[in-house]
Amino acid sequence: MFFSELSELSSSTELFTLVPLKGKLNIRSSYHDTILIRAHAMARYLDAVIFSISEFVFASNMRGINLYKAGMEGLDAKTIDKIIEDNSKGSKFYENEVRRGAILKEQVARKLAKLRSLTKEEIDAGEKDADKLLRSYCTERRFDRCIVHIDMDAFYAAVEMRDDPSLRLKPLAVGSQSMLSTSNYLARRFGVRAAMPGFLGKKLCPQLTIVPPDFVKYTEVSRAVRAVLVEYCESGPPGLVVMSLDEVYLNITQHLKERADWPPAKRTYWPRAAPKTPMLVCRCAKATKDSGVADLLTTSSASNSPTKLSAAEEGNSNRDAPSNIVSLVVGKDEELATCLLCGMLIRSGPRVFGTSAEEAVREMRFRVFCATRLTCSAGIAPNSLIAKIASDWNKPNGQFFVEPTAEAVETFISPLPIRKVPGIGHVTECRLRAFGVERIEDLRKRRGALFHLVSHIGLAYYMRISLGHSEDDWVGPAASATATMGGTYLRGACQKSMGIERTFHDCADPGILHVKCRQLCLSLVNDMKEAHVQGKTVTMKFKLSTFEVRSRSQTLPDYTCTTAIISQCASEILRDEMKAELAENSKVLTLRLMGVRVSNLVPSAMCQQFRQETLEAAFNRGFQGDETMEPDDDDPLVTSAVSLRWKHSHQCNVAYLIRTTSASVTTKNTFN
Repeated sequence: MFFSELSELSSSTELFTLVPLKGKLNIRSSYHDTILIRAHAMARYLDAVIFSISEFVFASNMRGINLYKAGMEGLDAKTIDKIIEDNSKGSKFYENEVRRGAILKEQVARKLAKLRSLTKEEIDAGEKDADKLLRSYCTERRFDRCIVHIDMDAFYAAVEMRDDPSLRLKPLAVGSQSMLSTSNYLARRFGVRAAMPGFLGKKLCPQLTIVPPDFVKYTEVSRAVRAVLVEYCESGPPGLVVMSLDEVYLNITQHLKERADWPPAKRTYWPRAAPKTPMLVCRCAKATKDSGVADLLTTSSASNSPTKLSAAEEGNSNRDAPSNIVSLVVGKDEELATCLLCGMLIRSGPRVFGTSAEEAVREMRFRVFCATRLTCSAGIAPNSLIAKIASDWNKPNGQFFVEPTAEAVETFISPLPIRKVPGIGHVTECRLRAFGVERIEDLRKRRGALFHLVSHIGLAYYMRISLGHSEDDWVGPAASATATMGGTYLRGACQKSMGIERTFHDCADPGILHVKCRQLCLSLVNDMKEAHVQGKTVTMKFKLSTFEVRSRSQTLPDYTCTTAIISQCASEILRDEMKAELAENSKVLTLRLMGVRVSNLVPSAMCQQFRQETLEAAFNRGFQGDETMEPDDDDPLVTSAVSLRWKHSHQCNVAYLIRTTSASVTTKNTFN
């Protein structure tokens, strides 16, 4: 009834047309490509619009399945969502989602009310400002690089299946009853995914096997993977960026130039871990036969999309593969395909790889398998954004290549759902869809409205991804860093932050929480030392037993990668949070997740230079208005700099920690 009433009103006023799409609301202006409602008499109908959209937003927020996740395409989302909701009611998780849904509903209503007041002139002005950003990004785009994104397939689960073959044909998840870290592709066919409570996974798949995580083992395997990949990186600017244990970016531009002159012998590899070791080849007699397991892993959809996209393939860029598993063979590349039963390669004999980017990545993936007996997927593109999205295209055990041209990049990214973009989660997706943005190409179409609805940083981000452009600071600034240090390779200069977090059973014991905090800091410092970086800002992430997430930060006066300093800083933040919870809510702080992150990273070799620049800037500011040696109490940077000077030391000491005036909750929300 609501849709029919609003449609009648739209036809009489000729202000806008209404098209219901799959139960959602899509308002299209008849004279401008954005929502434009000006008549005061329509306010009551707009209230209904806001209610309808926000109810959709709330429903989406409660959704427990992401259909864009590799291995989960084509599932019955309604049935899965109903099982999740029915088994979540009354839980702390459900109550938290209800609370988040109410907040999101209010935010969307407020933004739509603002959208209602916009005039055509205001939207036109917003488009002009957005066009400036688009023109700027068009001139910044580069297509002379070859960036590769490597993503291990169901990493934690794959390691467990490798070490325990009895798990290969079972729906498997790694984690606990409280939270799952990952699931294998068989479990994903039941809707079981990462970041889902284990008890819900059991409801979706009663035969689900849950094994506890072993991060020591996963870290060792991750290092073995990186040992192979680093051989393909550039020797100048940082060519390897480790995002997590199972995810890496590589810049192989220079490698391809050198590879062009390599003889076939240098590009030939046998399927074995080392010379004179057994070949990693399948011995299963039934490897090519169908089975019930294969039926669970495949869908009735067409075979996966081609591994190469050219500008001529108009409209093909949204054909994401439902699965890259055919029968009991994982992968469609004959030379890299593996057996689902034993995990070994199907074909024996040596492999001779070519000199192109695709061939180099095939060789890379083959060598990773030989070193770890694990498969990985890859995306190859002119920048990291496109490479990241492309790596999800032919999972598992596949790769996808996007040609390095503006036309190919835009053809690839424009039709994609906005949820495909890294960093856009279900909350941001709900907000954007409420504003009429369903696909990436809609970001440009709705740019005039978005100009008034999001921050300048948010608008810049959306315009950038609408072009398929990635700034890739990890490549750019590294060049100057290398020149500054006389050609030294400063691995890790690209990363802005490094962090680690762990989920555990609800815990309110201060002693245990502090032990977990120190363990996290120790692991993080080891990662920082391995990446040769030091940081200055320590951030703690807390997820309470109520599923409320908090974040607190504290800045140090100097760069460090020392366990004692970072651990003490993190412990103080944790201690303050415990006191605040007791004082404000008269409750003991009970956590189910804790994370530590260090940001403001710089290469260890450049720390002294940064310290000197900071000291000089501090002294210059401190002495502009006062020639005395008394530090300015209102300027913590000057205070710390003068203190360091008085102590004749450039080393960070715990005693000189700069405490923030108030621990503020950080947020990634770009809409406020």
